Formats: sequence, C-alpha cells, structure tokens
Amino acid sequence: MKSLKTLHKTYKSLLEPHKLHDKLGDLFEFFEDAIIVSLTLLLFYLSVLAIIDIGKYMIYDQYSFSKILPKFTYLFILAELFRLMIVYLKERRLDTALIIKTTIIAVLRELLIRAPYMHIDDYIGISILLSVLALMYYLPKYFLVRDMKRGYYKRFKVYKKGKKYIIKSEPLEEG
Repeated sequence: MKSLKTLHKTYKSLLEPHKLHDKLGDLFEFFEDAIIVSLTLLLFYLSVLAIIDIGKYMIYDQYSFSKILPKFTYLFILAELFRLMIVYLKERRLDTALIIKTTIIAVLRELLIRAPYMHIDDYIGISILLSVLALMYYLPKYFLVRDMKRGYYKRFKVYKKGKKYIIKSEPLEEG
C-alpha cells in the first residue's frame, strides 16, 4: 500500500506540465543533435570519398578541366554544408548567408555540367534564380543594416562586433 502511494507521487510529479515539457524538450534536442551529428559524419565521409575520387581521376585517367571542375565544385558544396552543420551545432542557429552561398555554388555547378545541353529558357530561369539568390544575400547584408542603424526599423537593434554587424530582434512594446 505504501509503495503504491510513493509510485503515485512519483508519476504525479513526472506529469506536471512544466516538468513534462522540459523533459520532452530535452529529449527532442537530443534526437536533433543525434541527427545533426550523423549528417555531419555522413558529409565528412562523402567529402573523403570525393577527394579519393578526384585523386584517382587525376592520377590514373587523362583528366580534362571540363570533367574535373564539377567534382571540385561538388567538394566545395560538401565543405560548405559541413561548415553549416558545425555552425548549427555550436551556435544553435542557421546561417542563412551560408545557405544562400551554398545554393549559388550548387546552381553554378549544375550550370557547368549541363551548359552544352541547355536551351535559352533554362538560361533565363537560372539567371532569374541567381539574381534572386544574390538579392537575398546582399540586400540584408548591406542595405537593411544601414536602414536599421538609422532607426527605420524600431523592432530590430544593430550591434557592431568587430567588423560585423549583428541584427537582433527586440520584443515589440505595447502601447
């Protein structure tokens, strides 16, 4: 009888909402970390395989610049993704500028590979995509920071850390 009461108290204390949410949050963060670490290890493995492939191609085959350039750009993409994972694990944030740069490199890689087989419509689409990506990269970096320093956007604060500007959102004031 006494063990049943202690068991009931134990389960009741476990099911208190704030404790349950904290425990579930910790559990989900653990699974998230496990997924990110496994993806990072997979990226490292793919990078090693790409380096071995480039080495074999350069040593044993007669290589041409047009055939080896996509392999190097693939390796650059893997390195950028690897760096993105490391930034996420250290700082718990996604670096959108790094994501956009990686996407631009991936688009340029596809352009290098498929350029001889593309039509004018493909070139127009890729140029629009690259223009949008460039705007997404440069607009917040140069134009919006200047406007935020002038105080046009009251919700954001701009802090200077070395040569970089850090933009943080502040809670909206009521009234």
